[in-house]
Amino acid sequence: MKKFLINILTAIFIFIDSASVNAISLDEAVSIALEKNPSLNQTRKNIDTATEQLKIAKGQKGFTLSLSGNADATKNEGNEETESISNRISASIPIYSGGQLENNIKAADLYIKICEMDFSQSVDDLKYEVAVAYIDALENRATHLVDIETRDNLATHEQLISDLYDAGSKAKIDYLRAQVETSDAHQTAIKSQTTYEISLNKLATLLSVEKIDDVEEIEPTKNNFDEIDELFSFAMEKRFDIKSDNLKIERGKFQLKSAKSGWLPSVNASASTGFNAQSRDWSPTSNATAGLSASWNIFDSHVTRAEVDEAKIEIEKLELALKSDTNSVREELIDAYKNLESALVRLSTTQAAVDLAIEERYIATEKYREGEGILLDILDAEVSLSTAKKNHVSAKYDVIRYQYALKHAMGETLSTAHD
Repeated sequence: MKKFLINILTAIFIFIDSASVNAISLDEAVSIALEKNPSLNQTRKNIDTATEQLKIAKGQKGFTLSLSGNADATKNEGNEETESISNRISASIPIYSGGQLENNIKAADLYIKICEMDFSQSVDDLKYEVAVAYIDALENRATHLVDIETRDNLATHEQLISDLYDAGSKAKIDYLRAQVETSDAHQTAIKSQTTYEISLNKLATLLSVEKIDDVEEIEPTKNNFDEIDELFSFAMEKRFDIKSDNLKIERGKFQLKSAKSGWLPSVNASASTGFNAQSRDWSPTSNATAGLSASWNIFDSHVTRAEVDEAKIEIEKLELALKSDTNSVREELIDAYKNLESALVRLSTTQAAVDLAIEERYIATEKYREGEGILLDILDAEVSLSTAKKNHVSAKYDVIRYQYALKHAMGETLSTAHD
């Protein structure tokens, strides 16, 4: 009965492994995420908001036109009624604002560029997030395939021991132990299959799609990276978040100038025309005026001083944010660089370990077949081979993972997901 169940499970896994599915490539995954990810689309809306704010700032420097009118009716002590109508149209335009309006426009224009930089950084971050989730799925799939191979190897050993037991050359305890090990390997394969499916679901969520059937294999690329200092200089020129930080400081300086304009006078030009009429003769009379008006706030209870100081503090905060982000970039670069170096060494050494483990497994199996070895040697060899292959899988995908981490730290927006 137990052997029957094992055969059923094996058939199920063979079906899973050989089933024809639609695998998505990393480039396709990135494209879908850029189109459908709601967080990214929300960030894109910030550019639209900034564009409208620039229109507002420019509109405040243009002319305004207003129309007013009223109608009155009065009655005196002699019950004589008088009715009057008046209408007026006025226009005004700021001539001088102490630089407030001009600096507000410059600040608003910079804010659009800041939002564009923030959006570009969000794009790069999303690409990297998708790549990491994609690589996690690949690693989980490869680990699952190792577990399947281990299960199949143990099933083969179980059949060998069964034949030897039937021939009377091996004890029943060996046969029972082989069955237990094969069953345990099935459990491990089931768990790794579930882990792989969960990683696919995580990737699907990131892409805002219902389901992903499978992912396409990718391989590590060649490494032609420079030294840390050169990579850091490249990152400081390319990273959108650093560009955004610098633009925010520049914008803060325009906002400081705008605040200082509160100490300066303002001048407006205006013109108006209108007509009045009364019920006595209903003969309208018109009039027109034009002129300049100036105002200067001599004392405002230190409101302008507080606004200027606030703008200065904001610039200091932005400069500190730039320093903090710069340190984070260097740390991110060093971490990715060192991890990549380590993963490349592991990739080489784990492949050698796999070759040795394959040879060990062959020797242990043949010795047991000839009656010179024990079952424990076979089981230990299978464990060693499984461990070596999983270590190699981990090293391989760590190389790919840290290659992307390094490219992301350098601020190199990927035109394609994998090149």
